[in-house]
Amino acid sequence: MLKPPSSRTIPAPTNIPVPLSLRLRALLAGAVMLPALMRAQRPADSLRTVTLPEALAMAARVNPALAAGKAAVTTARANRRVVTGEYLPSLGVASTAGRGTTVQGGSSVTNGIPVSSSIRPLDDTYGSGISAAVPVFTGGRRGAERQSADAQQVAADAGLTASEFDVRLATKQAYFDVLRASELVDVATAQVAQAQLAMRDADSRLRAGTTTRSDVLRARVALATARDALATAGSQKTASRFALARTIGSDVPVDAAPVPDDDSVPLPVSRDSLVRNAVSAAPVARAATAAAQSADAAITAARAQYLPTVLASGGYGWLEQRSVNPRPVGGWTLQLGISYPLFNGFQRGASVTRAEADAVAAHSAAVDTERGVRADAVKSYDDATVAAQRIGFAREAVDAAREDLRVQELRYRAGASTFLDEVTSQLNLAQAETSLVQARYDYQIARARLERVLGRELR
Repeated sequence: MLKPPSSRTIPAPTNIPVPLSLRLRALLAGAVMLPALMRAQRPADSLRTVTLPEALAMAARVNPALAAGKAAVTTARANRRVVTGEYLPSLGVASTAGRGTTVQGGSSVTNGIPVSSSIRPLDDTYGSGISAAVPVFTGGRRGAERQSADAQQVAADAGLTASEFDVRLATKQAYFDVLRASELVDVATAQVAQAQLAMRDADSRLRAGTTTRSDVLRARVALATARDALATAGSQKTASRFALARTIGSDVPVDAAPVPDDDSVPLPVSRDSLVRNAVSAAPVARAATAAAQSADAAITAARAQYLPTVLASGGYGWLEQRSVNPRPVGGWTLQLGISYPLFNGFQRGASVTRAEADAVAAHSAAVDTERGVRADAVKSYDDATVAAQRIGFAREAVDAAREDLRVQELRYRAGASTFLDEVTSQLNLAQAETSLVQARYDYQIARARLERVLGRELR
């Protein structure tokens, strides 16, 4: 008979010298593999996480529309200073210096060339002066231009406020889309886990002979559907992270930190007061109204061309010619002039016609903007109200669907119901949870739209 192999373990040989070259190779290999091992130990989802205030601040710094709005405000302020400066006198200084010969005595002309009897040597001449001019009467042009510039300043400021809340709305939408996608991934993950559990239950009952293969096939279909939903939710989550990164000016995708639920907080304004104050409070409506006022002032400025312009000017100058008088000679000058173009190629009439046409268009745009603000205010308020109601309904549906699924799982394991009932309960729970997620973030975005209409934050 063959003896069984001994179970005694043969000790490994020790104290075997290792060549130095092998030690160096091992050290180099460890140095190369260490960063890879450290990366492998990091969590797969190690993106930078930003809070909502951080995202809003970062978006405000990089958004091109907001930069254009700030540039418009700066330009409007510069134009206002220019118009104000027309009420102040314009100042100027001048200085001359020359050197030449002085002809004295009789002279004659030979072959068209003057010939003097005597010529003095080179003589230096110096002169300087200061002048000022101010319009006395411009036919109302300066006042109209001042009114137009003031209205443009108001329009630019209101436009900047509107751009700020446009940026806030876009940032909040991108931010909440990331949170929405993350929660939908959680819902899909739970759906996959439930489908896997149902698959195990169906296999167990099939092996026990208490069900048919049809239940197993249905479980596979339900599991495949759940995995497809999880893949779709994961793709949406990745895309939303990149969209948020673009909004806040990041070159790599970012994640969003959770925000506290305020869907149970009622809106701080009523619908009637919102609609009543929307036109006067909305930045876009204020900008459109100011633009119409600026256009009206431009008509007055254009009509001022039909009136004369009165200009007063004065100055002081001195002249020094050393060969004649070694001391400088100075004096004052005062002038009052009136200018009136009799005909300038129909330019005055064309200016008035363009200004009137621009005013008609501006008033039409202002009226349409007011109607649009009123409609946006009503829609945003109703969307927020309906979303808040949907949240309550969805939470009730989630509670009922979870209890129904628990009962169906127990009934199926006991053989009191079919697998189709359990699959239906799983789908109902997934749909209820998805509806709850959608309603919660629809409410957040509706509040952001309402803030955009009002041009202020809702507290």
